Amino acid sequence: MKGFTHVHERAQNIIRHGTNWKLWVLCDRDPTERWIDGRVALLGDAAHPMLQYFAQGACQAMEDAVCLSHMLANHDDQAAALDAYRAQRFPRTARVQLMSRAIGEHVYHPAGDHARIRNAIMSAKSQNEWCDDIAWLYGGTGLGG
Repeated sequence: MKGFTHVHERAQNIIRHGTNWKLWVLCDRDPTERWIDGRVALLGDAAHPMLQYFAQGACQAMEDAVCLSHMLANHDDQAAALDAYRAQRFPRTARVQLMSRAIGEHVYHPAGDHARIRNAIMSAKSQNEWCDDIAWLYGGTGLGG
């Protein structure tokens, strides 16, 4: 209940029945390619909500915007542009979604033996090896480069 004392008593009664409450809403969903519906295209968290552990939500939304703008400018047919946008962005955003989930499960929140295994794996690599492992994430334009 700590952190919810400012909430109405009726809401506090509901909160008391829950377990493992957080003070923030975390939205996670398996990747899906359903970003386009007619002339409407989703981007950012609407298309690919991701957990915060990779700190990439806003970055991916900006990359989406760059890609969408590029596709609309370079395709005469709007439907083809939207399909190209989704096809270009889906593999990367799905990878970031799933990696962020894995970081939460295996880096931030493990305990006991799981934490010891994490520590052994993480300490076995050099700083440069870790940088090489995530180089794919940085320096992109949203257009595949």
